[in-house]
Amino acid sequence: MSDLRAVYDILTDVYRQGAYASLALSRRVDSVRSRDFVTRFVYGVLDRDTELDHYIGAMVSRKPHGGTTILLKMGMYCVLYMDSVPDYAAVNNTIELAKAVGKGASSGFLNGVLKAFCKKRPALPADKVARLSVTASVPLWIVRAYVKQYGWDKTQEFLTAKPEEREHMRVDVARISVADMCKKLDELGVDHSPDPDLGDALFVRNTPALKALYDGGLFTWQSKCSMLCCRAAAPASGEKALDMCAAPGGKAVYLSSLADGVSVTACDIYHHRLQLIQSYAARMHRNIDVRLMDATAPAKEMYGAYDVVLCDVPCSNLGVAAKKPDVYLSKDAASVASLAEVQYKILCSGARCVKEGGKVVYSTCTLLKEENGDIVKRFLKEHREFVSEGEKQYFPDGAGMDGFFVSVLRRKGL
Repeated sequence: MSDLRAVYDILTDVYRQGAYASLALSRRVDSVRSRDFVTRFVYGVLDRDTELDHYIGAMVSRKPHGGTTILLKMGMYCVLYMDSVPDYAAVNNTIELAKAVGKGASSGFLNGVLKAFCKKRPALPADKVARLSVTASVPLWIVRAYVKQYGWDKTQEFLTAKPEEREHMRVDVARISVADMCKKLDELGVDHSPDPDLGDALFVRNTPALKALYDGGLFTWQSKCSMLCCRAAAPASGEKALDMCAAPGGKAVYLSSLADGVSVTACDIYHHRLQLIQSYAARMHRNIDVRLMDATAPAKEMYGAYDVVLCDVPCSNLGVAAKKPDVYLSKDAASVASLAEVQYKILCSGARCVKEGGKVVYSTCTLLKEENGDIVKRFLKEHREFVSEGEKQYFPDGAGMDGFFVSVLRRKGL
């Protein structure tokens, strides 16, 4: 029961306190019997949150409060997705957990709803967009926005793509060849395969056996899209690059390795996040100039000082929701509109910092056009001294790609 209690407590932190799932897990997971079970259960419930809300709404006339809803979601998730647990055990475990967390008064309600759910699932919506919202477990307002922007077929395709379960490894080829890294992985018995698009990357099954290689800086975990973003920035030998929103440091470090003598300045608005960048750079044996800076208000001495400026801006993170399903919990259309204004300010600030003839790379890990293409169109309309050198919207594809946007903007020279 202790592991189930941990799942309940972690989900309570996420649902009721607004905690990030990864941080809530890290605070509690060391005290459990099975880290794997707790992690899979927590992320499973969060991943199916929209679907579970649909079933609850279809079965009760009035949604219960707080902890009772969390217990219902846990019970329903167990019935739907944990084949090793019989339905009666899922119901009984939920009732016992309710008593253990002080929700014993809800036992009768939970018992009745869960037993009815075991007998018959509520119908899915008749409308195909609403049905996709439930089956893909994505909030309806987001699905509607995707269908409007990309059409039904494309939306259905990327929302139903199953994510690659393995992690994306960037090999530090300055210190070890990919071939030698593969030999080490073979010796450790670690499952791996090449990234067909990036010669310095592998898809790898993350295991504790990799810790020494990671701590030694021979590789780092970096998403495919993050690497592609840096490749689009493509600093040349001896150039100066600025990463406006750099924490935790992966892109800044990679930029510094893409050509000889690249000088990288990495900025963030919070002191504690600067420490993350410094630690990342130290582990990867890279020298990075780390500065405290509000990306919407760079110091004037930075104006026109850089050949390459990366604006990987704060965003809704909807493109990585398959890995971080809790991102859906705090997003709505108003929050996206608010983010778009910040994103535009950061892009304009980045433009001030680039030299004539230099380039600004704007990127997000989201799919909504109001955070991506619309920002770039507005920028080009209001900044005639810049021209587009191309943009790309990446979609989740089930083969290691996340939802990601990147645009390269060149400042005209004399």
